[in-house]
Amino acid sequence: MVECSLCSLLNFLFNCIYHVISCALDYPLVVMALSLLIALVFVTNIYTAKLICDFRYPGRGASTGGGSCGAGTSGGGGEGNSSMNFDYGPDNGPHNWRCSDANQSPINIIDENVQKFPIRELLCWNHYDDLPNGIMLENNGHTVVLRACFSGNTPTVSGADLLACYTFVELCFRWSLLSNDGSEHMLNYRKFPLELQAMHRTGPSGDCTSSYDLLMVGYFFEVSANNPYLDPLVQNLHRIQKPGSKIEIPPFPLSYLLYQFRTGFYSYGGSLTEPPCYQGAEWFLFPEPLAISERQLNEFRQLLSKDGKTRILRNSRPVQSINCTRVVNLNQYNPIDACQMEPPVSEVQCEDEESFE
Repeated sequence: MVECSLCSLLNFLFNCIYHVISCALDYPLVVMALSLLIALVFVTNIYTAKLICDFRYPGRGASTGGGSCGAGTSGGGGEGNSSMNFDYGPDNGPHNWRCSDANQSPINIIDENVQKFPIRELLCWNHYDDLPNGIMLENNGHTVVLRACFSGNTPTVSGADLLACYTFVELCFRWSLLSNDGSEHMLNYRKFPLELQAMHRTGPSGDCTSSYDLLMVGYFFEVSANNPYLDPLVQNLHRIQKPGSKIEIPPFPLSYLLYQFRTGFYSYGGSLTEPPCYQGAEWFLFPEPLAISERQLNEFRQLLSKDGKTRILRNSRPVQSINCTRVVNLNQYNPIDACQMEPPVSEVQCEDEESFE
């Protein structure tokens, strides 16, 4: 009896739903709404599948870009592919790289030679606190490359004296066996044990054949206390010990790794730091070193180089000549001075920005 009652109830509910749908389909607006809903679900599934494909296989279709962090990791042709033969040893090391002699990176930043530059706007970081859909780590035989996949807004950097909005592409790390070495850039003749470099670009996506649409953001790390914000990455480095290995790790906000400074940073025009070392990249460097423990630093030193036998004990290019024409700026937020440097700006704008400060 109980089963019969349950069957009767289910049949009644099914008939009610059937009649409601049948009556609703008599109205063209309802049919149109259902059609749009089905189409939206279909398009969303295709878009999500494309994001996952581009994230897992960045060399196919739309590329995440190549360059300083992962030269040759994205699909590219000609010179980009041949540049993967470089290393940091005696045979194919930086002294044998075929790069331009002008406006190269990294450099030694000396405070007494730096020009103080007032910026009218604070540097703006957008969506860096958002949680990505996924994060991929790769050991490309030269360094660790991190890429993130977003279904919504991709993180961007704008403001300061930037003329465009720059979208996050990837980040990588530079280190060495010694804790008094490792970083590519120097600050007052001092090197740091680790340097993080985050690549951003503006313009259409695709293979990187020029660096003129690139913004590189760099951070120094010094040995100190354990940095919990590095642990989501460091705890997975042993899984990519072999060159060419890629893994997906639990996602975390990129703000864990990229401190969102807004003023008080160095900037200069330079290049990518891996062959073919394209010129034209804009560099932003945060001068205050972040913390990393010796244990965390040693996890980077366990990764194997492209030969699969020796560890990556050094992956930093030596500092390059600044030349007489290059200027290194120390960007400080000061809207009053910035307005005085540019006469066309109206006094009303200056007053508004002074009140904002």
